[in-house]
Amino acid sequence: MKNALVWMSKARSNVKTMFGMPDYEKYIEHHNATHPDQEPLSERDFYMQRLKERYESGEATRCC
Repeated sequence: MKNALVWMSKARSNVKTMFGMPDYEKYIEHHNATHPDQEPLSERDFYMQRLKERYESGEATRCC
């Protein structure tokens, strides 16, 4: 059962990456490993920051 949950988590992460969606879980892992003394962004703030980075730069690419 645990292996299935790990597999589903990785599959979810891969699907998000394919569609250009940021991965909060990967952000938390990276943040905790590289900035353990700082508070990570909330999930909502993380997504808002990524949206701003993607669309306010004027360099957004899209398929349509």
